[in-house]
Amino acid sequence: MDILTLVNNGMANPFFDTIVPIIYVLTDEYKLPIYLIILLIIAWVLKKDKLKNIIILCFFALLFAYLIVFLLKHFYISPRPYTVLSNIRLVGTNNSINSFPSGHIAISMTVISVILMKVKQYKKILIVLSIIYLVVISFTLLYAGVHYPIDLIAGGIVGLISATIAIFLSDKYLNKHLLKWKKKIRIN
Repeated sequence: MDILTLVNNGMANPFFDTIVPIIYVLTDEYKLPIYLIILLIIAWVLKKDKLKNIIILCFFALLFAYLIVFLLKHFYISPRPYTVLSNIRLVGTNNSINSFPSGHIAISMTVISVILMKVKQYKKILIVLSIIYLVVISFTLLYAGVHYPIDLIAGGIVGLISATIAIFLSDKYLNKHLLKWKKKIRIN
């Protein structure tokens, strides 16, 4: 029995049938930016500049993640498991056709990667929380029957690549230009 069938059918029960659709909706790849905006407003009100910078960097990285996921989903056709495998059931709702890569995982991994690469404090607890979050999301997507395991792995790779590109560009180009701009303002 493969992992998809094991999770989707072998672990089927009323509790998971109820909770999985809720987790799926709350962690949708289009809701994460809304959560980041709320966090950005809180950071702005509390004058937490470091947190604001990390959130802005997350948004920058998300641009790459959304672009890569969009391109892959439109140029690599991979139907959802529940649409092609008779032994896989859909738990909840899904209106997207292609499954590769997982947008849920790509977007989550992008934000998690930026945070883990940029935040120095609380590293161990952040790693543990990130692993728990990714395991719960991965389980949810397999249980819902909307992704193959390879979709999740590809989503994770997309997220890691997106965060790495954004941090590299930010460190190499944006931060350098921002420092010059700040110096010019102080002189004048």
